Amino acid sequence: MPGAACPAADGPGDPRALRQTLRVAGVADGRVQLEADRLSGCAHCAARAGCGTGALAELTGGGPVRIDLPGPASVRPGDHVVVSMPGGAFLGAAGLAYLLPPAALVLAAGLFAALGLPDLMVAALCLPVLLLSLLPARRADRRGRLAAAMRIEEVIPAPDRGAP
Repeated sequence: MPGAACPAADGPGDPRALRQTLRVAGVADGRVQLEADRLSGCAHCAARAGCGTGALAELTGGGPVRIDLPGPASVRPGDHVVVSMPGGAFLGAAGLAYLLPPAALVLAAGLFAALGLPDLMVAALCLPVLLLSLLPARRADRRGRLAAAMRIEEVIPAPDRGAP
């Protein structure tokens, strides 16, 4: 319809935003410390013993994921909050973490093989390329860009606290 305004893509009602309910672990200085159980794709399936995702989850300790965000004053430890992240920010983070490293490895292996290097040398040279390809994701995480895209949309008070 001509002249109709479109809702903001990053507003609270954005249908493309990803939402997750997280536990409030603590509140300090206007910041809310959130906690969620670390999930793996095969946590409960029968193939867990042979699954690479399950093995990686065990290597990382499997402890809870902790996120620190600015939050409303009404939040208390034990509450739950609905956190949203715009779909574009999620795709950017996923691209840095899951697309850049394999693409860098394929390009590096192709280049080194085209130079006529032996396979063992190609493999050895790909290791530093892999490490370097992980740096952009690490850097974005350290600067807080990934957490900055998250917003608290709703506070769900703990059952023993009642409504605010």
